[in-house]
Order: sequence, then structure tokens, then C-alpha cells
Amino acid sequence: MGLAQTYDGSQKIVTATTTPAEKTVLITYDGSSTAPTAAGSYAIAANISDLNYQGATSGTLVISPGNDWISWRDQHFTVADQTAGLAAETADPDSDSWLNLAEYALGTDPHQFTPPLVATRDANGLSITFTRPANLPGVSYAAESSDDLGTWTPVPLEVLVPGAIETVRARDPLTENPLLRFLRLRFERP
Repeated sequence: MGLAQTYDGSQKIVTATTTPAEKTVLITYDGSSTAPTAAGSYAIAANISDLNYQGATSGTLVISPGNDWISWRDQHFTVADQTAGLAAETADPDSDSWLNLAEYALGTDPHQFTPPLVATRDANGLSITFTRPANLPGVSYAAESSDDLGTWTPVPLEVLVPGAIETVRARDPLTENPLLRFLRLRFERP
């Protein structure tokens, strides 16, 4: 394995080849023989372990944060938190009314207050504008409108500003009962 890897919860082992081939190489990660699992940078030292040959090299193993729900969960919650249920999709550990799955989908911190979205009404309808990480895997986004909180109708999502962090708008054109309308965002994991 190489020096650039992506976090997925498993150990990230670095390998080395020798000339002549198949000589034993001892590899350490920040001085430890145990390969790391967490995202971060680790000093690598590789030394040939052979009476007739010698050689050494060094480098830096960089484990990039993963970009999926499991990686996000593991980066934000300890094993104890996960065992206690604080990392569940439907948990809200900071009590800001944003469930963990919504915090993941919006790219916000589940341990810090995230303010509610504000709906705006203008001549074109009722809308909610929000930001989200682009191409975030493992989550689907939907917006819906209603006039009775019982029956919900899909509302299109429009990317206003593309980029690594997108600005997106959900707009209800207010074609039905414009005096009583509700908008909501929905997030689901496949």
C-alpha cells in the first residue's frame, strides 16, 4: 500500500519492496509497529532486516478523511458515543433539532449548534436556501411542500452556486393555498 490512503476504519499498512526481492522490511508508524487507522499524518521508517543487506527509507503516510457516512460518524463520535447511541442517524447530541443524518448531509458539526434554515417568500414563491458538500456519497436529498403537514409534494432542488460546497435552493411556487405553506428538507441513506 502507498503513502496516500483514505480513512475507512481499517488499519492502513504501508508496504515496501527490496532489491534483491523478498528481503524482510520492518516498518514503523510514528515509532510504533502498529499501523494506524485514524485520519492524519504519520512518520514512516522502513529498515531492511537482513544480516547481508542494509537499507532504510522514510516518508509520511497521509490518511485522508473518508467522505461517506461511516467515515463521518467515526470522525465525530468515539466508540463509546456510538455504543451509547449518540452517533445514530436519528440522534441529536447537540439538541439543535438537526439529526445526525442532516448534519452529515449539510456538512455541519453534530456537536455544535446549527441554526435553523429560514424560509423566504417572494414573488416567485416560498424557498429555503442551504449549503451542502457536493457529491456527498450515501445520502439523498429531497425537498417537499405541504399546506396541511399531512400530504407532502416534491419540490425541485436547484444548485445556485456549484463548487466543493454547493448553495442549493428548494422553491415552492405557491400554486396551492399560498396563505398556508410549509417546506421541509428530507435526507435518506440508501
